[in-house]
Amino acid sequence: MVISSAFHSDGRNLHFSGLLEDLREIGLCGVLAFDIETFSPNGFPYNFEDPVVNFSLVAPFDGSGFLLLSVIGEPKLENAMLSLLHRLMPLFEGFRLLTYNGSRFDLEYTIERGHLYGLDFEDVFSSLHHIDVYRVVRWLNFNLPRFDQKSVERYFGFRRIIRWISGGTYHAFYRGFLKYGNLKPVFYNIEDSYGCLRIADAISRLAREGI
Repeated sequence: MVISSAFHSDGRNLHFSGLLEDLREIGLCGVLAFDIETFSPNGFPYNFEDPVVNFSLVAPFDGSGFLLLSVIGEPKLENAMLSLLHRLMPLFEGFRLLTYNGSRFDLEYTIERGHLYGLDFEDVFSSLHHIDVYRVVRWLNFNLPRFDQKSVERYFGFRRIIRWISGGTYHAFYRGFLKYGNLKPVFYNIEDSYGCLRIADAISRLAREGI
């Protein structure tokens, strides 16, 4: 993974800034979904001990279309990947930031891992308007036995392309990426972000219809 050519020594990322200006002219609608994956072969990383190895950002256009950005790398590249994320996020200042249970995982975990490298993600995230879609779903109290993201997606009739990966098995498929370059974990991560957008859109439609 090479990122140095895109950055200037003063920390500005002119390439991405110019790109975002072009995309705003095309019509980004001010919403950004965010999801991370960790390499956690020993179970859920309750103590923030495992590296972030994959993240995705998905932003819809006004109309049909999405900006999809996904970054994956081996564990030793965590610093570089989080530094890239730290420079990307401010480009979406003022956007609504959607996560699924991000208050208790994605945002919190990114903040804690960022501290290891001197990166202040609390300030970065505060420049966006965070909406935890999981909390909205729980508040609406849908008649569901489970409220994990895939269960909620099935409730709304959404089908995934990558169906056999979960948070608990991600590490095994990630090893496949490291060994063979298999991109299934990348697509899974993108579908997590995209699925968050789909759930939020479905809830918005229900609200508009007065259901």
